[in-house]
Amino acid sequence: MKLSFKLILTVILGLSALSALFLFKSFSNRYFVHRNAIELSFKEIETAHKRLDYQILHNTFFLYTNQDDVNRKIALIDRKIDALLRNPHIADGHPETLGQLRTHAEAFDVKVQAIYDFQTVNTVIKNSTAAILALQNRLFALKAANAAEQELFREISRISGAILLAKNGMDAQLIASLNASITSLSKNRLNDPLKNDLLERSIAHFRVIEEYFPRYVRHLEEINDPQVIRSLHRSNETFLNESDSELQLINYFSYLLVALFIISIGLITFFLIRSEKEARRDPLTRLRNRKAYEEKIRHASRKLSLILININKFKHYNDFYGVQEGDRLLIETARRIKTMGFAGNHVSYYRLGADDFGILFEESPLLPLEEAAKSVLHLFPREPIVIDGEVRTPSITVAASNIAPLLENADMALKSKQQHNPIFYHEGLNLRQVIEENVTKAKELREALEEDRVIPYFQPIVALSSGMAAKHEVLARIVMKDGEVRSIYPYLHVAKESRLYNPLSRIIISKSFAIIASRTGNFSINLSIDDIENNETVELITQLLEKHEGIGKRIIFEILESEAIERYEGTLEFIAHVRRYGCRIAIDDFGSGYSNFARILNLAVDIIKIDGSLIRHLDNDSKAVTIVQTIVNFTRAASIETVAEFVHNEAVAQIVRSLGIDAAQGFYFYEPSPLPLSPE
Repeated sequence: MKLSFKLILTVILGLSALSALFLFKSFSNRYFVHRNAIELSFKEIETAHKRLDYQILHNTFFLYTNQDDVNRKIALIDRKIDALLRNPHIADGHPETLGQLRTHAEAFDVKVQAIYDFQTVNTVIKNSTAAILALQNRLFALKAANAAEQELFREISRISGAILLAKNGMDAQLIASLNASITSLSKNRLNDPLKNDLLERSIAHFRVIEEYFPRYVRHLEEINDPQVIRSLHRSNETFLNESDSELQLINYFSYLLVALFIISIGLITFFLIRSEKEARRDPLTRLRNRKAYEEKIRHASRKLSLILININKFKHYNDFYGVQEGDRLLIETARRIKTMGFAGNHVSYYRLGADDFGILFEESPLLPLEEAAKSVLHLFPREPIVIDGEVRTPSITVAASNIAPLLENADMALKSKQQHNPIFYHEGLNLRQVIEENVTKAKELREALEEDRVIPYFQPIVALSSGMAAKHEVLARIVMKDGEVRSIYPYLHVAKESRLYNPLSRIIISKSFAIIASRTGNFSINLSIDDIENNETVELITQLLEKHEGIGKRIIFEILESEAIERYEGTLEFIAHVRRYGCRIAIDDFGSGYSNFARILNLAVDIIKIDGSLIRHLDNDSKAVTIVQTIVNFTRAASIETVAEFVHNEAVAQIVRSLGIDAAQGFYFYEPSPLPLSPE
């Protein structure tokens, strides 16, 4: 967007601010109408609460009541609360008030339930109270036949009076204290059948009062809970507070509109001009960004060359040290790159991606592209990056191109997986051929899936203590049309890019379970983060675990270390899910990156499979031995089983045993086969 257009846009914004000033009055009028209506609704709800409480109190003392009045008052409050909850002014502009109103509605629902419960209990209490008085009058009218009956009548009178006193005073403890007296009274029998009947009926009603009175008191306390009306008051107060903030906002906004019209043109113009410069700078490293690079290429009048620098496994570094430390490494890397002076070559420096940097310059006979790229590569080992006293020099890969389009070609060279470093783009890299090979592999894989030519193979894992096969790892294989069996590994990248990975994975899982169910022993199945995060795959695993009862105790799911750490929360959730079926968890390729021991401990894994890149060099690399020994010490302290991968000769096998690793696999022991080994 051209600067002149942005300036015109700024003027339009200023005029818009003036127009908004005229709309302000209309908005204010509507606002106050809504505000006053809501305030009135709060007062009406409070009044309705008081009338409902009065009705409940009335029902407490009077024998005959109209329950319909109570129901009508409840319905009125419900309607008014619901109207406030659905009021757009509250729903859209007062989130705290809305939350408080919902709290009040919930409290009122509790109160309503208490009212219904109270009405039931109150009816029982009233009926029994009235019955007690009537029975007492009939009993006393018959007169006591002797002193014992006279004392019995006095006890009945005392209990009746205590019940009336407790009811008026809401004294549940007094009712409870009558239990012994009522029990004692129930042991008496009168000779006169009529008197005895009146006595027993009185005792029965005493028991009813004794049973229901605690509920009567509890429900009445719930009805009179001051928190209900307090929650309404809080809702009202919150609305007033939010409204006051809105009023202040309205006042400030009116002043702002006037000020905005005056200063908008100058202020916004200043920021637009500044943003034009900032838009071409990376905010973290202060190097020029991708936009600046593209403009430089577009307007270049001379032939340029590009050196592309990539920090290897920067994601692992971020996971290990944290994002903040990762940012510091990027800043230091950018600073180091800027120190490379290609004198007289019109050099400019760029951050072209998350962990990609670029140096754009004009080649000269004194500094050809090859020499420049090598000097960049050798810069970092020669002058290490030190952060907080610790050497953090990153491993980098350098790609270079002087053939347009520079960035696209350099990036293709970077991703071509060439073994040498730096990598120079040229037509001989056959990148187009690589693309054609990927297309062919995608076709082969799709046809294999359609024709059911993807099958599981099984490689034994040997317990080093006994030398016997302790379990098997499931591996995927493709049977070609000519009968050749190929490893799935060269096809995995293509499978993920062509959306064939999930169907492939589910086929292998299904076929593996079918074979495992018919065999004994333990089996490892490899899963990627794509499997763990795919609902269909997880559902299939769940169905198979439930279909084959007890099979989970023989299943080990292997998860790549880098993926387990990168998608930690999702991995943790999956592990918890399959552990319910007795499954165990192994971390695959451990030691291939910035191993995060704390995260691995939190995952509570059962097995760690040490990466083959370490194991295969144990017989000629002392550093690899040290790293593996460190991993073994860690796992032994954490009671985690270890498995060495890619054991390919006797020398490596002996070292693996001496390091105390529990189990191993590789072509030295067994090659993969279509079926597991039979138990010996």
